[in-house]
Amino acid sequence: MSVVAWAEQPMDRFGFVRRAIVQGLGLGFLAGGLEATVIAARVQLALGFDDGILLSTVSVLCGGAMGALLGGVIGLLFSVRCGQPDQWTRGLSRSAGGVAGCLGAWHLWPAGWTVAVVRGQPVAAIAFALAPLGFAGVVSLNARFGLKRAARGQPMRPKWVVASLLGSALLVLIAGMSMGGRSYGTDRALESDPSVVLITIDTLRRDHVSIYGANIVETPVLDGLASEGIIFDNAVTPMPETAPAHAAMLTGRHPVRLGMLSNGHKLKRGVRTVAQELGEEGFATAAFVSSFALDSRTGLDRGFEAYDDDFFPYIRGLAEVQLAQWAIRLVMRFGDPMQIRSLLERSADHTFAGALGWVRGLEKKPYFLWVHIFEPHSPYAAHGMSDDQAVDHSLILADEPGFEYTPKIITQLRAQYAAEVAHTDKVLGVFLEQLRGIDDRPLTIMVAADHGEMLGEHEIMFNHHGIWDEAVRVPLFLRLPDGRFAGHRVAAQVRLMDVANTLLASVRMDHIEDTESANLIRHAEGSLDRDLGTLLMGRVSASLQKGTVLGYRASLGGGAPVGQNLKYVWYPDTDAKALFDLSVDPGEAIDLSDKQAAAAERLYRQVRGEAGTLLLETPKTELAPGDRESLRALGYVE
Repeated sequence: MSVVAWAEQPMDRFGFVRRAIVQGLGLGFLAGGLEATVIAARVQLALGFDDGILLSTVSVLCGGAMGALLGGVIGLLFSVRCGQPDQWTRGLSRSAGGVAGCLGAWHLWPAGWTVAVVRGQPVAAIAFALAPLGFAGVVSLNARFGLKRAARGQPMRPKWVVASLLGSALLVLIAGMSMGGRSYGTDRALESDPSVVLITIDTLRRDHVSIYGANIVETPVLDGLASEGIIFDNAVTPMPETAPAHAAMLTGRHPVRLGMLSNGHKLKRGVRTVAQELGEEGFATAAFVSSFALDSRTGLDRGFEAYDDDFFPYIRGLAEVQLAQWAIRLVMRFGDPMQIRSLLERSADHTFAGALGWVRGLEKKPYFLWVHIFEPHSPYAAHGMSDDQAVDHSLILADEPGFEYTPKIITQLRAQYAAEVAHTDKVLGVFLEQLRGIDDRPLTIMVAADHGEMLGEHEIMFNHHGIWDEAVRVPLFLRLPDGRFAGHRVAAQVRLMDVANTLLASVRMDHIEDTESANLIRHAEGSLDRDLGTLLMGRVSASLQKGTVLGYRASLGGGAPVGQNLKYVWYPDTDAKALFDLSVDPGEAIDLSDKQAAAAERLYRQVRGEAGTLLLETPKTELAPGDRESLRALGYVE
């Protein structure tokens, strides 16, 4: 029996509830269609027409399910209250109004909360809060008018369910066309302008890239790309954590000065990014990230026309649908995120495939593309290693803290980390080859790691806590569009903050103002020949609230021998201090703070001056419960 025929059966109490369900179903379809158009207007994912139609259809189905459920519940309540058949027309109209009001509140109240709390606009928030009452009144009046016509033998035309289906189908088509028909970039950029590609590899240790002299693992693709450009032998991250380190790269500012000290923090308003600078010059801009730690809620999407942070494996953009979004949060909150990592990260193959699809649609427009790869990050996959060689790293992480690492397990995990690096190098090679097949014009390509990884050194097991050199020294190299300075090596210390203005300089654009970012091409040109010192910050455990470690890394004259590569470390919670001469003590085993007290005091003042009071009052990470569980599964909160 069709839904329409079902709704037209003779009225009794059961029929009352059925008709209330059908009313709710139709209202839900329309609400889902309207949500699809809102998603189409705000979504930053790089979706095709097919993706947009599928996502919009799911939105309509979710809306219909919610509307039918509300219709059943509210209809049942009104069927009891309106006990007489002569009251059922009024009861059905009120039931429809109740469903419309609930659906309006479901969609508008979260937006009103954001407007009130985040934007500080209480008047607009009140409008959002009251709007569902208006929806309820309008729908109730119209439903009562139609039901009265039906009671007099004048059926409503067109049929309600048919009309709602047709209306929602039209909205699905509009939303799908909007999502799949987007254009990127403007005519301000010339086709001859070189494009810019930033590739960041999460948790990649410098000593696991063979061009830096180690033989732990072969990385022919990374080595080949590095040899075509400028190789920075002494690059450091200001903070070994994913979101703050990437914020430093994209803005040219230290995470401390950004106030972004954790993956749960958000980029402050008004801070400009490389993507904004290039976008305003007409470049198409897109980012494809592989970890929930870089979700758009961090604010790192600023300036990107497309920001693809969707990891759901079957329906692209499903988390944009509010019902699905809450369902995912509940699963993360009460389920085991370690067992559903497909909602937290995606493979390099999928991320690269999305980036290539976006580039194909640009029709030779110059672009800025940032691609973030997560593979070397824990848990380490075996990548073809035999069962007796590999260990299930996910199970170990589930037992943290307190897991006892034996020498055998340490050896196995180190081998698996190396296998992750080798795999990343291989898929990067496939991506670069396919990218050249799509666009053979000269490119700026910069490759960087956000931080390294501790593989048991200093008794820190397979994470990136602290500010030891294994965590803060990173691989960094730059290939210029014209091939200049191929194979040139820079020995001076540079920082991830320098990535921002270096990328702009590579396409001869002005630097971002009010940053500490240097143009590293000047090192190769010979106009810059000095270390760029940096404040360092790290955490001592998975929880930022349980303590931090500060430091400074740079060559220093005056109180220390000229050219001496020093690193100062200070634990504010215990006031423990240390000073290391990295030029003769790369393992950071010999504390010189007593022997070189003047240098230690000078660097201590430098750290206190830059950090100020901010770090002594570490801001709390405000996260929704599901988001907190997601970051916990990635090892960033306790």
